[in-house]
Amino acid sequence: MIKSSISAVFIILVLSVGARAQQVIDLSGEWKVSLDKDNELVQQYPGKCKTEGLIQLPASLAEGGFGYKTEGSDFGILTPAYKYVGKAWYSKEIEIPRQWKNKSVEMRLERVLWESRIIIDGKEVSRQDALGTPHIHQLGLLQPGKHNITVQVDNEMIYNIGDKGHAYGEYTQSIWNGIVGKMEMRAYDAIRIVSVKTFSDIDKEVVDLKIDLEAKAQTKLKLTYEIESFISGDVVLKGQSVYYAEEPNSHIVIPIRTKGLLKKWSEFTPEVYVLRLNVKSGKNEDRYETEFGFCKVSHNGTKILINGKPVFLRGNLDCVHFPLTGYPSCKVDDWERIFKIYKSYGLNHARFHSWCPPEAAFKAADRVGIYLQAEASIWIDWWMSEDMLAKGRPEMDTKGHPKGLGYDAERDEFVIEEMNRMADTYGNHPSFTMFCIGNELGNSNFEVMKQWVDKLKKKDPRRLSAVS
Repeated sequence: MIKSSISAVFIILVLSVGARAQQVIDLSGEWKVSLDKDNELVQQYPGKCKTEGLIQLPASLAEGGFGYKTEGSDFGILTPAYKYVGKAWYSKEIEIPRQWKNKSVEMRLERVLWESRIIIDGKEVSRQDALGTPHIHQLGLLQPGKHNITVQVDNEMIYNIGDKGHAYGEYTQSIWNGIVGKMEMRAYDAIRIVSVKTFSDIDKEVVDLKIDLEAKAQTKLKLTYEIESFISGDVVLKGQSVYYAEEPNSHIVIPIRTKGLLKKWSEFTPEVYVLRLNVKSGKNEDRYETEFGFCKVSHNGTKILINGKPVFLRGNLDCVHFPLTGYPSCKVDDWERIFKIYKSYGLNHARFHSWCPPEAAFKAADRVGIYLQAEASIWIDWWMSEDMLAKGRPEMDTKGHPKGLGYDAERDEFVIEEMNRMADTYGNHPSFTMFCIGNELGNSNFEVMKQWVDKLKKKDPRRLSAVS
């Protein structure tokens, strides 16, 4: 009788894990790739550019040997073995399982430089252009069966931000083409958790869960949560609540009394918690997981305060220092190794100069205890007149001679969206303690930029934010 019960429980667990696994398709692996044969570089070096073949993703074109094979190194920049700036098409056949019938499908590409377009069976269905956050494509309903999927990646300058910033430039990164990090498709029921933000109030011993979700109007929802210590693996807090969704898009706030059970995060006590949230309505349900820290970042006018105590920053400047790949690692282990070296030298801080790292960096900094400053991909005021160029140093000229922030509506809209995407994507990480729009924005409209930052601070006051 006991054996039978154990077997029954095991079968239920296997079925449960299997059901969850069926909601995600891993897209990593072999893809066909083709480069634009009308590309200027391909036309300039006929027969010397590999323009089609198979590539193992995630990776860059340079790692796959596609593009123009360079000879020697260019002055003052990181020179990859192969160069290519332009459009590339990555294609493969996928099979949508029958369990996904009538489910909404999302594709997530963790890091792309710079624009990605999704083409399903010859029809374009989505476009994204983030530099510092994942490209998340809503594909709608896909019928079960085989489909041809193509991802068009364009690493040309999509908006005029220049090429001297480290999010988009050749100095320490490279202007790479490819897809790196996680690549996956996910199916959703009629109910979906869009985002969960954790707002800690260490004085009142409360964590507010601010939840955005999609569900049918006039729906009764059951929400359950648990908070687990990342270090010990113990569930520290759990609970549930019932909510009635009157509209299809709902914003729910759940205040959690911590009862003194959450330890404060800092460089000295890098306590990380895993929040798991489940929402269910009838047969439809969704799950969401995020990591956070119980922490307060503030200032007293002259000093930065962590949990009310002044902190002395001892840091390093990070300009995308990954010369072997030419793009940043998306692996937590790599970033933990880096930040543990920081700690061994007595450092507690990293500033990401004119770029924002992948989530792996924030997770690693949370766990090691490093304060991070991330920036919204901008460093645009570095360019020279023709007279100055004639005197030498042509490498200092900035492509496109961009106007300062506040003077180019289309480009400015991208920057505002990039700022908000960063806060939405990485805001729960306690290590994300400081934010700036970018670096040395001297030719910009500071009054306009101040308005952007003020709006961001009202929306998400969890860190210190500044214009430049």
